[in-house]
Amino acid sequence: MTVQEMKIVTLGETAVGKTSLIYRYISNAFDDRPASTITASFYTKTVIVDNKTVRLLLWDTAGQERFQSITPMYYRNADIIFVVFAVDSANSLQRAIQQTQDIRHKQNYKQHIVLIGNKCDQPNLVKDEAESYAKDFQIPIFFISAKSGLNVQEALQQSVRRVLQDTQAENQKPDKLIQEVSTKACC
Repeated sequence: MTVQEMKIVTLGETAVGKTSLIYRYISNAFDDRPASTITASFYTKTVIVDNKTVRLLLWDTAGQERFQSITPMYYRNADIIFVVFAVDSANSLQRAIQQTQDIRHKQNYKQHIVLIGNKCDQPNLVKDEAESYAKDFQIPIFFISAKSGLNVQEALQQSVRRVLQDTQAENQKPDKLIQEVSTKACC
């Protein structure tokens, strides 16, 4: 059986729940006081999506400003980039919007960018603005709660499924047809 690897990277401001999102997905649990991520942490999980075995390589990046210059190194070859924001923080949404624009402008990106609005168990101050941005730029968006587990599995499953479908469609494109042009000899 073939196992496909898929690199997933989380980006976002500090304390928006990137570590909690991954921890919830990996262990189906919530840690009230996770340690702050320094540079990046790495996790793996093997899943089956649409009868395909996929080994997820999950990168949890630091949100502190001092680590922002090295962040592109982590998402450069990613298949999926989760840009996480807290729904109770307009500043974190603005930072998420800036990060999606940076990825689109600075990279020759083929990654799937996905907006993740975390902490939806809190008052949702930015839902309309986030949905509007996602719609305008055709970016999938999920509202989750890493604390309760709401929509965490769905966000990951649907994102992985989308990459698998796009990969399959890309592999089924016919190669460019090259027509031979016959040249007649002169005289």
